[in-house]
Amino acid sequence: MADDTRDDGPDYAEENALRNASESLHNYDPAADTFTALFGAPVPAATIYDEEREILVRVEPQSRAVVGFTIPNFKAWYAKNYPGGGEWELDLPPIWPAGGNESPAE
Repeated sequence: MADDTRDDGPDYAEENALRNASESLHNYDPAADTFTALFGAPVPAATIYDEEREILVRVEPQSRAVVGFTIPNFKAWYAKNYPGGGEWELDLPPIWPAGGNESPAE
């Protein structure tokens, strides 16, 4: 683990984000045109629709840690967000904020 400490102690969110990035699994399903990424070992999680990014975010309910995401209609999403093509990335917080405009996915 990183030896990153703050005045109030270690930055566990940053450590978890780094560990999740190194332990992530991702899959593109061409038949469903869906991209899915999971961070770390599978855990029970709620799925929340992120209207801003137009993706489904998997959030562990107790800690609110982001444990994965799914992008439905990936080809259309990619074309809209990366019209020039090339590599893409998704900037998600390690801990999902409570409240706000979150909508449970159906």
